[in-house]
Amino acid sequence: MKKLMQGTALALVMCAAGNSGAFAQEDDPAAQSQGGLDVITITSQRRETTVQDAGLAVTAISGENLENDRIMTFEDLADSVTSLSFTALSPLDQEFNIRGITNTRLDSPSADQSVGIFVDDVYVGRSGLFNFDMYDIERVEVVRGPQGVLLGRNVVGGAISIYTAAPSFDQGGSMAISIGNYDEVVARGHITGQLGNSDFAGRLSFQTHHRGGYNHDILHDRELDDLRSIQARAQLLYQPEDSNLSARFVLDYTDDESNGFHSVAIDGPNPATQGPWSAARDAIGVIRGRPLDIRESLPEHPLYAGDANETPQGLQREAWGAMLRVDYDYDFATLTAITGYRQGQAFNLYDQTGMGPNNGYGVISPTLFRFPVNEMEDITQFSQEIRLVSTGDGPLDWIVGGYYQSDDVSKYDRFWAEVPLPVLRTLSGESHWDNNAETTSYALFAQAGYQFNEIFRLVGGIRYTSDDKSGVVTGIAVEGGDQFNPTDLVALTPLAATYLEGDSFTTAYGRDWSEVTPQVTLEITPRDNLLFYATWSRGYKGGGFEDDPANPVAARAGYDPETVTNIEIGAKIDFFDNRARLNVAAFSMDYQDLQVTQTDDGCLCNITDNAADAEIRGIEAEFQFAPTDRVFVWAGATFLDTEYIDFIDSTGLDASGNQLQRTPEMQYNVGGELTLDAFGWANALAIRANYTYQGDMFWAPDNAQTEDGYGLLSGRVSLTPPNTPWSISVWGRNLTDEVYRTNIIAFFGDEVSRLGAPRTFGVELATDF
Repeated sequence: MKKLMQGTALALVMCAAGNSGAFAQEDDPAAQSQGGLDVITITSQRRETTVQDAGLAVTAISGENLENDRIMTFEDLADSVTSLSFTALSPLDQEFNIRGITNTRLDSPSADQSVGIFVDDVYVGRSGLFNFDMYDIERVEVVRGPQGVLLGRNVVGGAISIYTAAPSFDQGGSMAISIGNYDEVVARGHITGQLGNSDFAGRLSFQTHHRGGYNHDILHDRELDDLRSIQARAQLLYQPEDSNLSARFVLDYTDDESNGFHSVAIDGPNPATQGPWSAARDAIGVIRGRPLDIRESLPEHPLYAGDANETPQGLQREAWGAMLRVDYDYDFATLTAITGYRQGQAFNLYDQTGMGPNNGYGVISPTLFRFPVNEMEDITQFSQEIRLVSTGDGPLDWIVGGYYQSDDVSKYDRFWAEVPLPVLRTLSGESHWDNNAETTSYALFAQAGYQFNEIFRLVGGIRYTSDDKSGVVTGIAVEGGDQFNPTDLVALTPLAATYLEGDSFTTAYGRDWSEVTPQVTLEITPRDNLLFYATWSRGYKGGGFEDDPANPVAARAGYDPETVTNIEIGAKIDFFDNRARLNVAAFSMDYQDLQVTQTDDGCLCNITDNAADAEIRGIEAEFQFAPTDRVFVWAGATFLDTEYIDFIDSTGLDASGNQLQRTPEMQYNVGGELTLDAFGWANALAIRANYTYQGDMFWAPDNAQTEDGYGLLSGRVSLTPPNTPWSISVWGRNLTDEVYRTNIIAFFGDEVSRLGAPRTFGVELATDF
């Protein structure tokens, strides 16, 4: 890795020296006007700048390119952005990974995200209640590395910031409809313009998305991973002429539901034994006369105590949010106040194993248990940020501000299990957890930059963050035993060690933490279109408490915050008359008390530990090239070297020296777009393709289960006649129908897996007005 870092530094110097002729050409205004790469304006540093002028690692994707590549979800986004990957235990447990930093299965009501999600600068604390399609978007900014000063909520791994399209005083709108395989129909549109002759402009946006299931529940003859979704957004912009005041109000609503997701057991890596679920799948295949397809499963529906009927597997989510942003320009600075409010409810029920003893084919084995999980979540979040950003042309610039956030999260978990083997009777029965948590967080931050001359600029900032988390959790041993163990009174694990049927505990928990996180960046701009930067920064993520603790002691124990120190050097280089671009970064991150959650198959429960330390070293690069106005190519790559240091978890497992979980050592993506004349129209046909590859990775800290590397190919062909308001496109994702997994849980020799989307394709007709 040391040689790799040295090589990167050498490459940066060679790029600066070897392309001096190209930079000299860019001083010619006529040469610049002949064409070049787009430069996207971003606000990650809380003032308008461009990706190429920002001294940090950031990728920005315009709303147009989101549509061109059909990036609708966070999983789609991860296929297109350097150093970003995505896994998910369930639709409510989204796991975003930037440079090896991820919040694996950390979904308790008091948990913080490792990678922050922001919508119009408002932090979204529960990612599962915002994992909806992105539509009518201006841009998405993905910032890599800890952001310990300026972002509204201190994030340790990076941030995904989504900026919705704002109202315009010019009248206009759009409408698009897409039809695809799996009976998919997507309709979206917007309308915007001035409201009468007033100082107000409005914007209305909507999207409906209906799709059949990628997978099939053959026990109940139901599609799984289907989708029925509706989303809407209403906005009002107040912007009077000759005034220093502007205000924007956004109200959004989302509702989606499905039959839940598909779990399939795949035999684990030990060739000496086969897991009970994969063995049962083989036996059912023999009975049926054909093997079960990997996209077929037999999830069982639980019959909870007091219910007359089984509860079907399924997912329902509903959420709405409001944002008010007010800006006022003074002679020396701009005052910005952003108020955010979000509320949401979710119901999610899934069978973890994807099959149990009541599978309809009479296949039973001693350890073939079923274990449905039901999550119900209710959140309310309020946030307020106020910041003052300097204006003017002097060498000194500054930002000061404060931030406040209050979260109220209620989470109700129901576990239900049946197991034929009497020795494992602690896995049978029903248990509930009612967990209510309140989090209050506030921060004060300041940053100052000084431009010494045309070449050197130094930026320093500091943030003080305070988190106060408290709550009450009740664990209830509702029922012991099952149809195989009817007289057993031992509670379902993890309550089994202490409690019998009918027992319960209620306990309060609470702690507070605070941290100071500084950041210093040196920016060097030796000439136009060339930026070098070096950063030292710290990030912080608050501690928390377990989701479903085994007893009051475990409920009150919690886990500590984690911190990371990042040293990073980077370069941003435009050359060949602004037709080529290379952005590179090399970084070294040292973790203390890294929060790691994993499933213990002894208690079938999640356990969160603080790893003593972890180290991440890496290099990432992004390249764009437009040799002509008709040809555009791009590529990106990330190489990581990660290691747990002195990590022995609460079960006694020593993961020291192992690679970080869910973190591929290598990722890359390549793509291109070709514009052609067609049917007598100039530049009317656009052919676009993108291929992304993710290398091998380990699913857990023990490095026992792996995911082999895989690649996904996507493409789009669009016909847009000039001087017409319409276009028609044919699109496809995962065109090679690659089978890959977005999650696994290791149970008794099996890897119970969740699959990514198969090949999808369709046609879209769009019009502007």
